[in-house]
Amino acid sequence: MVRKVIIGSKGFDGTTGGKPSPILDNKFVPLPIPRADSGDFYKDFIYSREENYLKVMKDLGINLYSEAHLDPDLQKSILMERPEQWRGLFGQAGISQGTLHNRFVGEGDIFLFFGWFKKVRKVNGVWRYSADAPDIHAIFGYLEVDKLLDIKARNPVPSWTKYHPHIKNKSAYGIKRNTVYVATRKFSTIPEKAGWGTFMYNIELILTNQNAKTKSLWRLPTAFKGEQDQFTHT
Repeated sequence: MVRKVIIGSKGFDGTTGGKPSPILDNKFVPLPIPRADSGDFYKDFIYSREENYLKVMKDLGINLYSEAHLDPDLQKSILMERPEQWRGLFGQAGISQGTLHNRFVGEGDIFLFFGWFKKVRKVNGVWRYSADAPDIHAIFGYLEVDKLLDIKARNPVPSWTKYHPHIKNKSAYGIKRNTVYVATRKFSTIPEKAGWGTFMYNIELILTNQNAKTKSLWRLPTAFKGEQDQFTHT
């Protein structure tokens, strides 16, 4: 079976959010981008029993945002209540979805999500970016596609997906393409793993070249050796 692997940038970046997402307790914690009037609040996103995302963000000096665009949604634990049938979801719209549509991205294909990260540490109960840690691009999550929901076509969608911003706020996309990718229940080649998720920190997931002066200069993992490259922004 020939499958496509799509690498996409998600979470805070230099223009949306303006600061790196943290590497906390040896975990990648991708911060969903801000989105006014989304109805999804950082204060409701759970990091631990004691801390929510808003608290972590304020510790790190990110004080400008209250609402977020929760997409891709890959962590069950980020919200208090989840339906039993919940799975990972990822939405794309407009030109980005057109690019995926034109390349026939669908069932069995795999999204890898990367973002801008920096290690943090706790000082007197407050999270701080580690001054000696580099800014890096790293792969933080994945989603194997089970099926596509064409939201623009107004086809019925499963009730448990209706919270997703590309469905809940579908009017914001107007006449643009608007699609939600639903993850497989189990990863096809490793059935003990879910078809979506985020990763613990691992040096092998870092895309930035170790000696690079900028995080955007990459050295791809050895798994990409010999593969045909076709990079497209999504």
